[in-house]
Amino acid sequence: MDERTAKTNEEFVEEGISLQEIMQIIWNNFLLIFLITFWVTVIGVIYTFVIVEPKYTAETSLMVQVDVTETVTSENAAISVAQNLISTYEEFVVSDLILESIVDDIDELPDDYSLNRLKNNITVSSTSSVVIIYIEVENEDPVVARKIADELVENSIEIANDEEKGYVLLQDKLKLLDAAKVPENPSSPNKVLNVAISVILGGMIALGVVFLKEFLNNKFKSRTEMERVLDINVIAAVPGTIKERKVVN
Repeated sequence: MDERTAKTNEEFVEEGISLQEIMQIIWNNFLLIFLITFWVTVIGVIYTFVIVEPKYTAETSLMVQVDVTETVTSENAAISVAQNLISTYEEFVVSDLILESIVDDIDELPDDYSLNRLKNNITVSSTSSVVIIYIEVENEDPVVARKIADELVENSIEIANDEEKGYVLLQDKLKLLDAAKVPENPSSPNKVLNVAISVILGGMIALGVVFLKEFLNNKFKSRTEMERVLDINVIAAVPGTIKERKVVN
């Protein structure tokens, strides 16, 4: 019996499965597919709208400005120097020195708020064609997000201009461009995207369960399949499933 089952599975794999058979399998298991997809979607909706805490993103920006002096004699040279300094400023803005000052200055942050957590909530970016640094700060509280963004800019400029600490390369080159505003709408989670992903994921899981169930089912489903696999001619067949025949009897 085991040899016959193995042979059946091997021949089934070799012959493949037609599109019509796939559609028939899906149709026969439509209720199971619907239920699995439905409950996975429900879990995704509950997670998105109830469990996960929304976060808000405050945005601000800095301009790297180099004045024309005796050492930088033209505007083009000043722009070139500013562009070369952008990478340094991007790292300086999220350095421990700046982040520690923010944690100390903002009372709304909890005492155990780590620098690593704060740094992970800050995104610093720039483009090669401009001398502007864009800063995004994410937090569960929109007011706190705005305060962190403002303090980040203010403290970085103040510390960079501190003559006693000797940041000669950075002095008088950071200028505030756009102050942060309190975000009105949450930036995450993306509710529409999460629900769409839940529906797609539920459908994929449902189809996976159905086809796995069909693959593990080694029973013959029709006279044609039995003739094809066993290479015999079926003379007669009793119609109906076993359960249906029991009901008739």
